[in-house]
Amino acid sequence: MASAHKPLTESLEMYLKAIYTVEQRKKAARVTDIAGELGVMGSSVTAALRSLRDRELINYSPYDIVTLTETGEEVARDVVRKYATLRDFFVKVLGMDEQSAEEDACHMEHRVSPQLFERLTRFVEYYETCPMEKVSWNDDVGYFCTRADHRCEQCPRPLVKIQTGKN
Repeated sequence: MASAHKPLTESLEMYLKAIYTVEQRKKAARVTDIAGELGVMGSSVTAALRSLRDRELINYSPYDIVTLTETGEEVARDVVRKYATLRDFFVKVLGMDEQSAEEDACHMEHRVSPQLFERLTRFVEYYETCPMEKVSWNDDVGYFCTRADHRCEQCPRPLVKIQTGKN
């Protein structure tokens, strides 16, 4: 099928992610479940489902349950992994609040290159398992710092300060 090889849009990836999420909770999804998950109208869901069905990523017929095909599940899991990795990086490493991290991760999950994703994944894994003292984002000084007293100007290595927009 010709459309099966076209790249997915951000919107279609979001539908796959929503179907995957609902399937994890309920074992199958209905149009109303997907619409509720994404906060959209049922008519929008129907159009997206037709497109995903044509690409052989879901099993769908009107008024029936929706399930992911094996390929659709792989794509959805990839989007979910990207989201989780980005969110974890933003919260655990950069010290962002959960809500901002989730919003940013949701936007970026569709645009991150495979190389960047692989490196972020490895960095987060390293960061979470490293036995040495961790560094973390410090809003007061505008860069990474491990010093409890935040007197980073006394650190033996000079650090480049990143502008945070704070006065």
